[in-house]
Amino acid sequence: MNGTASILALSSLLSVLAAQPLQPVRLCAEWEPSFGTLIRWPLGIPSQLVVELAEDDSLYVLYETPSQQSQAVATFTSWGVNLDHCRFIQADTYSHWTRDWGPHSMFDGEGVWGIIDPIFEGYPWIPGGPYGSYMRSRGYEEDDAVNAVLAGEFQCPLHQFPAYLTGGNFMSDGHGFGYSTLAMLTENEPLWTHAQFLQLSEEWLGLDAYFITVNPEDYGIQHIDCCAKLLDEETILLKQVDTYHPEYQRLETINDQLTTAMNCYGRPYEIVRIYCGPYSGSDVAAYTNSYILNTKVLVPMFGISSDSSAMQTYREAMPGYEVIGIPFDAWYYYDALHCRTREIMDRGMLLIWHRRMEDEVPWQDQFDIEVMIRAYSGEGLDPGETGVNWRVDSGSWNFEPLIPSGPDSLQGYIPGQPVGSVIDYFISAADPSGRSETLPRTAPEGFYSFAVTDPAGTSRPQCGDSFAPEVHPNPASGSITVSMFLEEAVPVTVMVFDATGRTMAASGTVTMDPGHSELLLDLEDVPAGCYLVRIEAGRYSVTRRFVRIR
Repeated sequence: MNGTASILALSSLLSVLAAQPLQPVRLCAEWEPSFGTLIRWPLGIPSQLVVELAEDDSLYVLYETPSQQSQAVATFTSWGVNLDHCRFIQADTYSHWTRDWGPHSMFDGEGVWGIIDPIFEGYPWIPGGPYGSYMRSRGYEEDDAVNAVLAGEFQCPLHQFPAYLTGGNFMSDGHGFGYSTLAMLTENEPLWTHAQFLQLSEEWLGLDAYFITVNPEDYGIQHIDCCAKLLDEETILLKQVDTYHPEYQRLETINDQLTTAMNCYGRPYEIVRIYCGPYSGSDVAAYTNSYILNTKVLVPMFGISSDSSAMQTYREAMPGYEVIGIPFDAWYYYDALHCRTREIMDRGMLLIWHRRMEDEVPWQDQFDIEVMIRAYSGEGLDPGETGVNWRVDSGSWNFEPLIPSGPDSLQGYIPGQPVGSVIDYFISAADPSGRSETLPRTAPEGFYSFAVTDPAGTSRPQCGDSFAPEVHPNPASGSITVSMFLEEAVPVTVMVFDATGRTMAASGTVTMDPGHSELLLDLEDVPAGCYLVRIEAGRYSVTRRFVRIR
């Protein structure tokens, strides 16, 4: 960065420093509860999509003049759009790409919903590699000013992020993980070094981890939503093309990058490949450029044979969701449905997090279920409606209440079942505001499952009933000691999780000798709060609780 750019960057930062949100910040994920969708008139989307967006949810329509509003109302009426769900907002705009310049929804450290408002100056076209020049288009000044209008309309805080964060090239998992292509760093180079931008993202956006993939195109805007999509915090949909396609190797490199990454729960991502067939020469369908609106998934259709397989891929990856194909002759490989819509989140959302059970779980007398539920309405939870719903081998559903175990943390259980059983389950919750939610959000059509396995059915060393690990001191400050008795030498791993299932500390795997053993785990980077400790010895696993104090 040259001296002039550094001065401008510092001036920009100082001018908005007061707008930095109170920590810890949480950026919302697209699949979380939302009020509806932001679009712009004149439209860049087909009538079918407008009807779908307004059918069950609010539709926020930007317009510039009263005559434009009248045109929109007349057109929507002729299409059968539910006008009762439409809210018209006057604001100057230059383009219809609300995804790219619209609001990034966030909650600050006090649970207040607000808007992150980055700088927006259009679409630099960037080469796929780290070298070469790129072309920046006009300023898009009108679009860049829209978020200030929306903050006034919604009566919410506006936090002016002093960097570029073009919406089509950014995904959030709702747990402090962000995802972009290398183009995000390139676009910010006139203002910030790569390290400075990542530091800003941590301080302003609450991003503990920021995954930067290679650019997917030889030359283009390089937006991540045209090659990948988070379906939830553990699942990524990734574009797949024919081996002869110019982007093939780049996409396979992205696949390798994501396959080796760990999600917010400390597990590998499930990567779902979606074949994107050609619709014009080497231009291929942008099926990842879909939009999740509560329990709907709206997918761009290109009028080609791979449309049907793309729909099936979504149905299999997102059970219970209403998957709707939206055909339009003006979808492009670099610009489709997701680019032209932007979710407006529910500021009082009832949000459920849970680290789902592994696919196979050794038999236990009960299966502990750890859940985090946050009622942003501020009205608490309805205990009678908050619990674990479970069934065995597709039988009838049962309900076990969740019991509070800490701030926003709850614990429940599923009774032990015979080896060979398959247990389905989901979480449900309600609050006095009238909101009710499930996890998965499509339950009971969508649910989690695990198979009960024989804990003795393995050749790996086993620990006996004398294992009985203990965690001390409790409460703990700088470190914890895990004491245990081992009947024979086994590999031991100790991991600390918060209530959302995020790994906060881990020992690594250590082979320990038979007899009484102790393992010390440093808590220096673990904030104060209530945590779970999982002690794994061979195939034996025990969970304990402890409190971290400062």
